Amino acid sequence: MSFSSYFAGGPTPKFNAYHIWKAHQVVAKEGPIGRKALAELLQIGEGSTRTILDKMMREGSIESSRLGITITERGKRKLDTSGVEVRQIDLSDLTLGKYNCAVLIKGSAERVHLGCEQRDEAVRAGAVGATTLVVSNSRIVFPGDEEFPDQSLVAPLKNYFRMDDGDVIIIGSAFNYEAAEKGAVTAALSLSNISRRCWNEGTSILSQDTEADDLRCLALAIHELLGRLPVTMRSKNHPGVRCEEGEIIDTRFTGPMLEESMKKGMIIRRTSTSGPYRGMPVIAVPIMRKKEAIACIATMDLGKGTPSELLTRLAERS
Repeated sequence: MSFSSYFAGGPTPKFNAYHIWKAHQVVAKEGPIGRKALAELLQIGEGSTRTILDKMMREGSIESSRLGITITERGKRKLDTSGVEVRQIDLSDLTLGKYNCAVLIKGSAERVHLGCEQRDEAVRAGAVGATTLVVSNSRIVFPGDEEFPDQSLVAPLKNYFRMDDGDVIIIGSAFNYEAAEKGAVTAALSLSNISRRCWNEGTSILSQDTEADDLRCLALAIHELLGRLPVTMRSKNHPGVRCEEGEIIDTRFTGPMLEESMKKGMIIRRTSTSGPYRGMPVIAVPIMRKKEAIACIATMDLGKGTPSELLTRLAERS
């Protein structure tokens, strides 16, 4: 389930992908429901709720009447085919918190490394922790270790989900169910976006040892295609290049977002907190080969403005 259109343009919203998913789920389950009641269930403001509902309405996922908001057949299909299933479970022998929420993500095992990234996403969302499991050879196991856990501990999961090899289960854990669910679903939605939009299975044009001189032409071409927005690019084992105003201005460049994107093998999208683009919205995209990030490219996030708007903001900082 992709929610990228909900975040395109304008100021940074006061909601996240979990709130959008939850809005779909609540309207499907509780509808017809009023906007105020939905805002209370989502635990966000009515303004943010209105923004979510407006976009759901435009994409045909909901309809409104004097009785309230209801889900449409299109909205049901979007939810049913999202590849994400959510259940409240009890696996206290395997998890940290009193309450647990399990999320099944279909066919995403190749995007999981050791599960640390999913745990971190869940904790940032308010959970105590998260346990990531993958299905391999019809067994439910820890990523990278097919001997554990004991199958008796995870057997209850088979009562909740129909699983196939390559599926992922993320179990969010917390001291109340709402926090466990928010953590697990946030981690699951983040996982579903890790490599779907990354450049994957790259060619011999790039490798983890590509040096700055060999990145020049590609980086400059992308720089021009983006209306001369700043572009930075590096390989795994070498610093890279930085392009501005049609020129290569640095051949020893790296940055924390480039490094984080390569380390996690996932798209990083946030306001830069350091370096030459501090305070600007930046997106860093890893280039993957055989499940490993071999290089990364970053530029201004076009979801936060047009090239001319972003260049104006950048110039005003100088």
